[in-house]
Amino acid sequence: MAKTVGLRAEIIINIALLVAAALLFVSFLLLRLTERELLEERLRHLHSIIAVLSRSGPLVPTENSLFNDLPKLISPNSGVIYLRLFDRNLDPLEPVVVMTDVDTDELRQVRITEEASIKVHYNSFWFPDSSTVKDVAVITIPLFEHQQVAALLQAGFSLADIRQRIASAQRIVLTYLVLYGGVLLTFGIYLLGRTVVTPIRRLMTASGRVAAGDLEQPLDFKGGPREILELADSFNTMQESLKASQAETRATIHSLEAANLNLQATQDELLRVERMASVGHLAAGMAHEIGNPLGAVIGYLELLKRDVPGGMPRDLVERAATEASRIDRLVRDLLDYAAPAGHAPETLNPVAVFAEARDLLVHQGVFDALRLNDQLPPTLPDVCIDRHRLIQVLVNFLLNARDASPPAGEICLTGGEEGDFVWLAVRDQGEGIPEEILSHLFDPFFTTKAPGKGCGLGLSVCHRIATDAGGRIEVHSTPGKGSEFILWLKKVT
Repeated sequence: MAKTVGLRAEIIINIALLVAAALLFVSFLLLRLTERELLEERLRHLHSIIAVLSRSGPLVPTENSLFNDLPKLISPNSGVIYLRLFDRNLDPLEPVVVMTDVDTDELRQVRITEEASIKVHYNSFWFPDSSTVKDVAVITIPLFEHQQVAALLQAGFSLADIRQRIASAQRIVLTYLVLYGGVLLTFGIYLLGRTVVTPIRRLMTASGRVAAGDLEQPLDFKGGPREILELADSFNTMQESLKASQAETRATIHSLEAANLNLQATQDELLRVERMASVGHLAAGMAHEIGNPLGAVIGYLELLKRDVPGGMPRDLVERAATEASRIDRLVRDLLDYAAPAGHAPETLNPVAVFAEARDLLVHQGVFDALRLNDQLPPTLPDVCIDRHRLIQVLVNFLLNARDASPPAGEICLTGGEEGDFVWLAVRDQGEGIPEEILSHLFDPFFTTKAPGKGCGLGLSVCHRIATDAGGRIEVHSTPGKGSEFILWLKKVT
């Protein structure tokens, strides 16, 4: 994977390239203009020399006086390199100087046109090859005698000082270029870092927080470019939308969870109702098929007990009567389970009914080996339910707590109200109910008691009574710490 550079490095590189290119272009332009001005100034000077020579009167080309008079006419600061004198036939005249690079064509052209000529040999490259440099300006002037060209004067002027001045200017320009470029680059980096890089880094950090689930820290830019501020506003709008979407998602999840719980409860209730219906049909059939002959058997046994003498025969009759009574109670429980709503409901104080059920069992000595902790409030709002059915439910709770409690254990009675409901609870300190058993507590004929201690219809009947009264029963149990049965009933409004 190719390596990438950061935004700050990218900006620094681009700014440096742009500044360097701009400054180099401006420097190149200025140096070219300066060089051009210097050359034009030198050419104007050479034209002035030609004009001076032209106004100086006739020059005698055959005498050495010409070379003696020229220094008086040409300034020593003109940078003259050489003077050459040629006759009409372009042959050099005395005194002979070293003749190199003679431009015969230029001499011939001046002889023909009879006009002075200026030719510049100057390499405009900044760093030319020193072996080929010829920085010189050559003027060729015709000398007349009797209005005819008698000789040609050629003078060479050095342009090296121009190159030296340009080179010096180059060094100065490069120095200022580096300093000015450094200042521009520094301020450019600072300004762009403050207005672009820093806000983008903050945006990246905020995006990381949003990706991690933190939607509570919006971006807050006090100032900056309009685009950055608009980007921050867009980011904050997106964050608010995500928060709203997240809240809607959570609300939907909670709604689905509640619906799932209600559906599960409804399904459990339908199964329980189905089982109740099955047991109800069974109870109705048993009532007709067993109730009547069983009643007759119990009556006959009572009559037989009067006539049978004491001892073994009488004991057998009493045992038979006891077992027949157990069968009769089972049939009655089945009938109560099948149709518990046969009694008319009434408005009553649930605390008073709870105290009545408690006292009923206390007087029978049910809690003699246990501690009864009564924390019932003095009163609670009235409820609408049949008194005997409510006592049946509470007595069942108390007896189950008695059976589950260890010796010298404590049974706690509590009550209260919440919303539109009042509640009555019985808590024991037994071994608790395993999780896998809790879901079957209200199933008909389901019991954890030993054979002969219960038929498994008590809690089923209690559940049916509570449901028909518009309430419910809740069970909270912790293995090893005990269980709590809570009856919820609607207030009378």
